[in-house]
Amino acid sequence: MKLINIISLWFLGITLAALLIGTIVIYEKLGSEIDFELGMELDRQIESYADRIAQGAPVNKLIYDKLQIQEISMDRPVEELWLRDTLAYHDPMNRNETQLKASRSFKINGKHYRISYYNLVVEADDITETIVITMLTVFLAQLLFIGCFLWAISRKIFRPFHQSLDQLQSFTLQKNTPLTFKKSGVTEFDLLNSFLAKMSTKLLTDYRKIKEFSENLSHEIQTPSAVVRGKLELLMNESINGQQAALIQAAFDSNEHIRRIVKSLSILAKLENDEFESPDPVDFSEVMASVLSRMEEVIQMHDIQLKKHIQPGVILPIHPFVAEILINNLLSNSIKHNLEGGKLDILMDRSMLQIRNTGRTPSFDPKEMLGRFKKDGDNKDSVGLGLAIVNQICKNYGFGLLYTFEKPFHSIQIQFR
Repeated sequence: MKLINIISLWFLGITLAALLIGTIVIYEKLGSEIDFELGMELDRQIESYADRIAQGAPVNKLIYDKLQIQEISMDRPVEELWLRDTLAYHDPMNRNETQLKASRSFKINGKHYRISYYNLVVEADDITETIVITMLTVFLAQLLFIGCFLWAISRKIFRPFHQSLDQLQSFTLQKNTPLTFKKSGVTEFDLLNSFLAKMSTKLLTDYRKIKEFSENLSHEIQTPSAVVRGKLELLMNESINGQQAALIQAAFDSNEHIRRIVKSLSILAKLENDEFESPDPVDFSEVMASVLSRMEEVIQMHDIQLKKHIQPGVILPIHPFVAEILINNLLSNSIKHNLEGGKLDILMDRSMLQIRNTGRTPSFDPKEMLGRFKKDGDNKDSVGLGLAIVNQICKNYGFGLLYTFEKPFHSIQIQFR
């Protein structure tokens, strides 16, 4: 959720909660205050009738529908003002309405009278509800206006922040251009932009140094490695005994192993630095067919039973060279770690690629095979970087990767979507 929406929701939530609590308090306070004032008014009316009785006015002539005068025992104590609700007919509304009724007793001229009086006025609850509803309507309208106003203001205030986010999202190491930001006029945003600009400059500097180091290292190792390889090949053509041939072959294999490691690490570094920009979508089916055709001879040499179902026209947004590396590593891995006379199943459609091959039970958790230099001890020729490269490619392009083992099958599944 966007920051501006979170702030707006928090503001609306807190304001609504405060408004609800305030409404309840106002409702209760208004109700009690109106009842109190009505009670005082009724009490004044009762006292005025008591004064008239004391002045000698006939009791039976004072009594009418709103006024009740009842003579009670003199032995009973004087009753204080007592308020209660009663039903009375309301002419304008043509129905019975709950009204506030007040009662109080007086001892006048040797007699004890209980005087009860009510007046047909608007009920306190009706007054309170009308006031509260009116206030709520006004408050909600104000809240809606303030919320929209704050949202618009917040958008303007956070505009520099969103512009900085857009620049960050478009920033790539390949452009070799540090971030630059305009002054926003907001101290916090300017501090953030200044920090990001410095970090981008440092990041580009470090990236260039690491890239140069990797390229130099790769070049400096490959050059003497090629020389060593050439000289070892020359030695093999000389007349040598069996022991010497074995030693030369061991040196040759070790040199080849180093060369493969350097090449794999170089590819992995480029993938991690996202140096392969994705051009137009690639026909992954054609790349698979091309790599398979080059490996068919090796598959036949190991007497591996190949079973394939490749859907034509599988288009993926991936660099052609990266697509070839991905397939080459997967197939090389499934051939290298297969059994003599084993099986290799390839299934590919528009949503996924699955490669299954027979093989030995791994000596550790299959999930660890996706890390660097993770390899089975029985395969000394393996560099241990093939699946690490596959894993990095899947991360770069948002593919799902799952590696499982169900005896005797190793299975690698890549979800394209």
